[in-house]
Amino acid sequence: MTAQALTWSACPVCEAREAASYVSFPELEFGRCTTCGVVYKRSEQADIRPAEFYEKAYFHGRKSGRDKRFEHRVRKAMRQLAGPLRFIQARSLLDIGCSFGYIIEAGRRLGLESAGSDISQYAVGVCQERGFRAKVASLEQLPFETGEFDIVMMRHVLEHTPHPKQALQEVTRVLSPGGVVMVAVPDLHYWKGDYRRKTYRYFRPDDLGQQHYVYYSDDTLRQLLESSGFEVLSQSKAIFQETRAKKNPLWRLGESLRFGGVWAWTQTARMLRMRREIVCIARKRA
Repeated sequence: MTAQALTWSACPVCEAREAASYVSFPELEFGRCTTCGVVYKRSEQADIRPAEFYEKAYFHGRKSGRDKRFEHRVRKAMRQLAGPLRFIQARSLLDIGCSFGYIIEAGRRLGLESAGSDISQYAVGVCQERGFRAKVASLEQLPFETGEFDIVMMRHVLEHTPHPKQALQEVTRVLSPGGVVMVAVPDLHYWKGDYRRKTYRYFRPDDLGQQHYVYYSDDTLRQLLESSGFEVLSQSKAIFQETRAKKNPLWRLGESLRFGGVWAWTQTARMLRMRREIVCIARKRA
């Protein structure tokens, strides 16, 4: 590492300082905490990410109004929102890392007052052109009022900060009493990330290693959330959609079959280490 390297000496989850090297490149190194087992970036070159890293090129050159998969992504987001909506009668939603506004639009279609934030000026600009309420912000400093939102969505953003506890402190601040957060992060135990550490994209400095700081397991994500003032409600994509099932007995049967299939697949994928992401829903403690 050069003299300009950035370093992190403490585990972002348990704050222990002892770690074993997990994978190392000339540009960066990941270590594994010997206390809780989380894998986190311990050092990297200071200039590994250009100043404009998260701007237009990051989004593959898409232009406003030309995102052909917008409707598909919105419908997918509506299904994802069924998870937190199972646990709270919500009126408002914040999507952190909102990209082009898929979850914001999904929330609007579900009757929620929706807003978003992103570190990218380009992404926020696209959202604003679409008429969405969106602001440029870091994970650790959100420009919204205390207690403003009933649901906060954090899909594949928590791994982008070396300071997840600070980020979650901001989430607890903007959440209303009893508010719910949904977090999705890459699964540390996905087999490629473990057995192909040098070649798989999780850690390579020319890929996700360039932008990700922490890789979580089920246990370490739960530990982080609980230590940050949350009660974990669910750690599965399998959510029984009660509203849908109430329509009639056939819908309930269909929803039961769907739920059972998703639950069985997620459990199998976890055991075989084929699961690429962890999804967790947690409630802000009083």
